[in-house]
This record gives sequence, C-alpha cells and structure tokens, in this order.
Amino acid sequence: MRNAELLASIQAKDKAYDAEFKLVRVRMTKTYHTALKPDLHPFAYELYVSTCYAYDLLQYGGEENVKRAADILEVVIARQDQDSSRSTYGIWPYFDEEPLDQMDRPDWNMADFHGKKLVLILKNHSELLPSSLIDKLRGAVYHACQAIIIRNVGPHYTNIAIMGALVTLLGGELLGQEEIRSYGERRLRTFRDYTMAIGTFSEYNSPCYTPIAIEELHGIYAESSTDGAVADAEKLLDLAWHMIAKHYHPTTGTWSGPHSRTYSTQLRPNESAFLQNALKQEVEPGDIRCPEKYRYLFTSTEERYFTEPTLKADETGYQNYATTYQNERLSLGSYTSGIMWNQRRNLLGYVDSGGGHAVSIQLQFLKDGKDFCSAVFTGVQSRGQALFAFNLATDNGGWHQDLDIINGRCRAADLRIRLLLGGHAANAELPTTQTGNRFVTVIGETVLQVEAILDRSDYGELQLQTERSAEGLSLDYVISTGEERDFDFHALERAVWVFALSLGEDRPPPAVDIQENESSLTASIQTDDGLASITVPQKPRKTRELYQENKVQLPSALLGEME
Repeated sequence: MRNAELLASIQAKDKAYDAEFKLVRVRMTKTYHTALKPDLHPFAYELYVSTCYAYDLLQYGGEENVKRAADILEVVIARQDQDSSRSTYGIWPYFDEEPLDQMDRPDWNMADFHGKKLVLILKNHSELLPSSLIDKLRGAVYHACQAIIIRNVGPHYTNIAIMGALVTLLGGELLGQEEIRSYGERRLRTFRDYTMAIGTFSEYNSPCYTPIAIEELHGIYAESSTDGAVADAEKLLDLAWHMIAKHYHPTTGTWSGPHSRTYSTQLRPNESAFLQNALKQEVEPGDIRCPEKYRYLFTSTEERYFTEPTLKADETGYQNYATTYQNERLSLGSYTSGIMWNQRRNLLGYVDSGGGHAVSIQLQFLKDGKDFCSAVFTGVQSRGQALFAFNLATDNGGWHQDLDIINGRCRAADLRIRLLLGGHAANAELPTTQTGNRFVTVIGETVLQVEAILDRSDYGELQLQTERSAEGLSLDYVISTGEERDFDFHALERAVWVFALSLGEDRPPPAVDIQENESSLTASIQTDDGLASITVPQKPRKTRELYQENKVQLPSALLGEME
C-alpha cells in the first residue's frame, strides 16, 4: 500500500480508536454470525478491524504508531480461543463485547483473516515489537494454523482456500514447523489443480473476493521461501487477473457480470482503488500489479463474447456456465443456474446512459423486499438476449441459504420478481412503456425489453408495476402482495415463471416457443448464434434436484467459441 493511502487508512481508524479499550470502535453493520443487533448495539469494538489497524501502524512506522500497534495486538491475541479442547479453538469472535460462546454461530474464517495479518507482522515487523509480544504472536499464529488445518476447507471455497494456504505456509516457515508448512504447500497445490481443471475460480468473477484472492496469492508469491508454492501462486495470479480484465467494461467503468458473490452492484471505493492502483504506471516496492499483457483490456472497447464452465461437473453432478457479452455501449452477463441470494448476481447488465454515467440492471426475486434464496434461476444468453426462468426450492433459506433455512415454508406479505435499474438510474430520465406483460425502457441510446412469457403458479396472474426509489427504477412482476400470509411450496403442483430479455436491440425479443408436459416445460428461442433453450420442472423441488434437472442448451456458436 502506498504511503499516502496507508496514512489515510490510519487516520480514518485513528478517529475510531479507543485508547481505554485499545481497540477500534465501528458502526454495527454485520448481519451474519453475530447475535448483536444494531438497534441495541449501534457501535461495537471490532477485533479484525483493530488487527488491520495494528498492521497498518507497523507498516507506516514511528515510535507512537508501534506502541499503539503493540497495545492493540496484546488485546486481540488475548481474545483468541487457545484451548485446543474446544470446538472454537484457534478462532476469534467478531466483537470484544460478544465472546465466541454468545455468537450466533462463530465464524471459523476469523482464523484465516486474523492469521494472515499476524503472520505478516511476525515476518516483517518482529524487530519493532517486544520479545514477550513476539512469543504471544507466535502462539497465536500456531493456534490459527491448527484451526485452519482442522477445518481443512476444500478448494471450491476460493478465497478461504487461498488465505488458509498463506497462513499455514508462511506460518510453518516462520515457526519452523514443517508439518504446518507442508500442509500449506499441499493446500495451495490442491487449489491450483482444482482451479486449473475448471479453467477459472469456482468463486467466479467476484468484485469483492477476487481482489482478496489476488492479495493472498501475491503474499505467497512475495513472501514465501517455498519455490513450488511461489510458482503455483504466479500461475493463479495470472488466471485471476485475466478473469478481471476480460470482464471489465471500459465505457461504463464497471465490472461485468455475472458475479458469484458481491456486496454491491456498483464497484465499492476499495474495489475501484484496488484496480486503479494495479493499473498505475509508476511502481513502488510491494505494489500489486496487473500483468502487462492484460492491461489493454481495461481500455479496449472491442466486442467481447464468451462463456465458460464454473464447476467441476463430475463433483457436483451438474454444470453452471457463465456468459458475458460486451460492446461499446453495454455489457450483459448471466449464469445458467443459481439461487437468488443477495450476494449473487445471476443476470446483470450495465449500460452507458451518456455523460460517463452507467445504469446497472440487476435481476432480483424478492420476499418482503429482500432477496430470496429459495428462488432458483435458470437461464441461457445469446449476446444481448436472455431467456430465463424461476423455480421454487423446498429446502433452502429466506435471506441466507445456511443461516436462515425455511425449508419451503414461510410467511410473507409480498413476493415479486424485479428488474432493478440502479446506479445513475436514480438521477436519470428513463422513458418506460408497458404493453401486456412487456416493459420497454430506454437507457441513453440503449433499449431494454423484458417480458413475462409464461406464468404457471397457484398464486394467480403476475401483476406489473413500476416504482421509483432512491435505488433507481424498479420494473416489477408481482406474484402476491397484500396482507401477510403463509406460503407452502411443498403444496404447489406448479410454480414456474419464464421471461425473455433483450438489451441493445431495437427489434422485439425473438419469439419464445413453449413445450410442456405434466412434469416440466421447455422454452426455446432462435438466435443469430443458434437455438437456445431451457428446460425446468414445473413443481418445486429440493435445490440440488433443481440444479440437476434444470437443463440449458447454449447457442451452438457460443459453444463453438468455448471449444
């Protein structure tokens, strides 16, 4: 990190630092794992933010900074569970006010997150710290390594698979623990083999987590003394940067979809800063750089059109393809399948609305205004056209697939499918017309069309609504609204909705052919790239069954490009 940015990060945390508690106090924003609620605990002392603050202070240097960093580290290390007989051994709670035993499911990722900062402090700043604290740091790193080894996450968990490899690899080297070091080397090699077999990260194209993966891989590349791990990290860094570069849309300055995980449809400041720093011409020691061979993709407005698998089908029993199309004015990306979780973008577009502004187009399935995990998306894309459907799952969650399981039964006042036009849409005129079940919206010089082709459910006909809000313009297909009621997906004989979308085409979307029987239906369109179709069950199923039974036929021209 450059000195000016490092200083800015330190100064921001200086204001939130509490010298009595020797921790950083933050506004409560976390919703997973913690039982603390913002209305009762609007602020809390966050341990990982404090660890990062201590790391930054040591990076910047200076006697007062080093003393403060040491004070923080003493407190943070004391909060780690170092009792090997406990199930939470080696990890940290989120907040000083909430011990591990009081959390709503402790987060085992905290061994990886704290561990990566502590191991880099131990490696690069030990000479600044008192020997008694160094001993505690070594102990904390050892316990974090043990927690990571016990948990032993698989290579499909991209970010944590890499982070855990960094902690154990460097931790083993520093501690002189060959068993730990060799575990880290094997873990990275396993991740490399798994990822190269797919051809991309299974945590695919994530604006929030791909930069973290690059930071961890860079840490291994720059800091490890294990030659094989350094070579593996270099190969994976190349793969990660190519994934980012080919998805970047220069005209709108956006990161094209689809996104496996993201916290915002618009790039957040830290994500934009990461890209800007990696693309700067001047180089400082320790800088993370985008490889020269991919830099042109961040400025080229050439047409891009590609699809790629994102899973090991022999492991999952099904494949999920990601397709992206870009031209100078727009980008559109989609998966062939996925749940409608709030961190996932199964269908996502960006359009130049003029004057350097971008409008985002995000597909959502909402329960009482929140993204609904029990809705399952299936789709196929041909350039700026998409054909997609929704099913309902009988074993998934409400707002989260693990932490909020509803198993196909819930109470709600509102269920709807939404195309949210965000970003600059909040401040732009977007002429919109409705004809039958079709919305037509003009975004700058680009036409967006979406139409409900088929509605098969026991909830009545879809109702169309448009709504303006601070987020932008919503094009809604309302399934049910009114008084709160019970929904039981197990009792439904049919629940499937089919849509066609066109972006950047002045002509109407292609005609959709529907073939159906008692158990399933097939929707198909003839595109310039060949026939594209989806086949989905009509009755709600378990999530895995839907992933396996929902079928897609990609256009032949797109399949040819992939080969």
